[in-house]
Amino acid sequence: MRGSKTTALAPVRVVNNLLKKYKITETSFGIIVPVKERRSSQIAIKYHFASGCHLLTFVNKRYKQEYRIYDKISKKDLLSLLKDNLGEQYIIKE
Repeated sequence: MRGSKTTALAPVRVVNNLLKKYKITETSFGIIVPVKERRSSQIAIKYHFASGCHLLTFVNKRYKQEYRIYDKISKKDLLSLLKDNLGEQYIIKE
């Protein structure tokens, strides 16, 4: 993981631990931003590819946070890994 000064939301920590099991360790967290007027209790994960890294944006009921993955992994493999290992509480959007 790059840097350790930023804390992570609970859903981000779950995905971080999952990726560590698969030897994906070149990651970093973004800042935590408050979200207003969101009613769904499910965690939405939005995928983007930006400037050489996979960018996952986690949005839960109150906060959102970005999670960057710098390791060499394809989009297809990353999304299938997340869909197979995360439960119904997570919605993955491309």
